[in-house]
Amino acid sequence: MSLQTVRNVVLLFSNPSWSDGHSIPSTILRNITALSRQIAYSEDLLGNVTTLSTTSVSTANGVVQGLLYVPDLAANDPCQNLTADYIPKNVTRQVNLPTTNYNLIALAPWINTNCTRSFLSSARLDPIRGMLVYRPDDDDTNQPPDADDDVWNLGDGNAWKAQNRYPVYAIPGSSGNQMMRQLSLYSGDLSTVPFSDQIISTYSPNPADYVRVWTELSVITVSTTLPLWAFILIILGVIISVIGSTSLLMHFVQSRRRAALRGRVERGEVNLEALGIKRLRVPLTHIQTFPLFTYNYDPPIPTSPTSPKFSKGRRSSEASRQPINMKAEKTDAPINYQPACLICLEDFESKKTIIRELSCGHIFHPECIDEFLSQMSSLCPSCKASMLPPGYCPEITNSMVRREFGTRRLRSRGGAIIHVDVERGRERLSSWSSTMKKHICRVSSPKPEEAVDLPEQRPRIERQSTVGTARDRMQDLVVPVDETNSDDGRPQWKRTALKVFPGFR
Repeated sequence: MSLQTVRNVVLLFSNPSWSDGHSIPSTILRNITALSRQIAYSEDLLGNVTTLSTTSVSTANGVVQGLLYVPDLAANDPCQNLTADYIPKNVTRQVNLPTTNYNLIALAPWINTNCTRSFLSSARLDPIRGMLVYRPDDDDTNQPPDADDDVWNLGDGNAWKAQNRYPVYAIPGSSGNQMMRQLSLYSGDLSTVPFSDQIISTYSPNPADYVRVWTELSVITVSTTLPLWAFILIILGVIISVIGSTSLLMHFVQSRRRAALRGRVERGEVNLEALGIKRLRVPLTHIQTFPLFTYNYDPPIPTSPTSPKFSKGRRSSEASRQPINMKAEKTDAPINYQPACLICLEDFESKKTIIRELSCGHIFHPECIDEFLSQMSSLCPSCKASMLPPGYCPEITNSMVRREFGTRRLRSRGGAIIHVDVERGRERLSSWSSTMKKHICRVSSPKPEEAVDLPEQRPRIERQSTVGTARDRMQDLVVPVDETNSDDGRPQWKRTALKVFPGFR
């Protein structure tokens, strides 16, 4: 509480008497100052007050009031002699007040540390509501020093401020000296107070009644409750902090997930295009590293029903795998037999057609497979194995992480999904070069930096009419990729939410 004004008035109290063994409490009979200021002391101290401690007490309309008095000191206290020059002997003390338990306001000079501690300790034993202190040597009207000034230091780190059950206020020295003189005047019986004759003739009091100084302290209680705007700012700050920390945590988790997925893609454990997550293309420089050969295959000579179909030694030397796209009844053909390009469906001509062999062992026309891998898909049209360079990985996005995670979760639950083997560690087909090396002539592959125009090297008169059909066939061989599930296909509000909370679904 902060003290604003001090007001002193003189009141007439009744003297308690005994009636049938019961004490009749003292009551306030008159406010003499309010009725006549000419016959009673009054003082109003506006401002120039310093609040030293703010221990709160209950107030009625911001007013702390009580009888003004000086706390008693022990008889053997050295301060009795030190304060004799500042405190009159007949000053009002607790023994001079009505016996009824009125609230009290203490007044004491601030002489030194020990005496001030003695007054504070004595006041704690009384039912006081506040305490006024002053420096008697500074007989001026200036406002006392601030509360943090060394003048008010009692050597205990200001612990004394918390020990009291009442607030302590400092008033100017001149006002304190004036109050102390008035307390010495209004301490005896009715016949010894100032203007006693006028008071007796005017109010006809009982000679045993009391005339004492009553003090009212107008205070302003400093509310510790924050205003509404402060609460709103605090709530907004908490919300922003929670959102920011959650967003940072999600971004950190997603970055770890992107790094984990990137590592699995680089190791060949995950094929993003085969899973329908991301459409990928093979760089032309890498495509040109796949070897070129001249197709060379002699079909078996038909025999009579009673003769053997094939020479056993020839089958073991020329073939070891089931032919691609052959009907079931043609099981007597060599199993490495690939008679036609799967893209354009045109047959290969032995010792004439130039073919390109992929790392999985399948063969195609160079112009067909080059266009397919560089423009359509990174997967082999036949077995869907990835033809990307080893260690290659596209930029991994949060959308890819979410979709790949969803695919793995669906597998773990036993969901039915269409999936092809995308691991690079598959058992490779017997290469065309190793199986047919006795019957083919190797074509030197150009360097990656050299431009290769295969259509100009070989006549394509018969193939010009099938270009459109071949491209349509490429579209049919491409693994479908659902691009609508990417972040770009989401509503604007969801895209914004995904930027802030990347783990949000």
